[in-house]
Amino acid sequence: MPYTTSYVDDGRGMHKMGSGLVTGLELLSSALEQSLDEARARKLRYGLVDFSETTDMNVTPADIRRLVEMNRKTASYTPGAFIAIVAPSPLPYALARLWHTLADDLGWNANVFHTRSDAIAWLRKQLLSREDSDATLSQYPSLKTEP
Repeated sequence: MPYTTSYVDDGRGMHKMGSGLVTGLELLSSALEQSLDEARARKLRYGLVDFSETTDMNVTPADIRRLVEMNRKTASYTPGAFIAIVAPSPLPYALARLWHTLADDLGWNANVFHTRSDAIAWLRKQLLSREDSDATLSQYPSLKTEP
């Protein structure tokens, strides 16, 4: 399946990766699965959604609207979470911006980036500014600076 989800950083982070052709059904199935595990969702502090390896998308604006509605349940468990979307090519970027606009009222702090390194830098900054004063980047090893 070209759209995968990994939970990292002791469950505080979620990385989603699209590769090859990504479909609306895959996005919706992933969102549904995520919304069904309340305990896991409540631990999340951030999500990194990366379409760097996506070559094509069979996703409609209607799929994006449904995705936002499915995200509402997860958002109720994760208020204030940070979502960074990496979308270097035009179609994923346009769809990510549509999601960002429609998801404005979810209570998440989201942003769309052209590069993974920019997305990770933004997540690091956001997480350290929000967490308690004893927060360190060691709590988020998956967000280490890339070479």
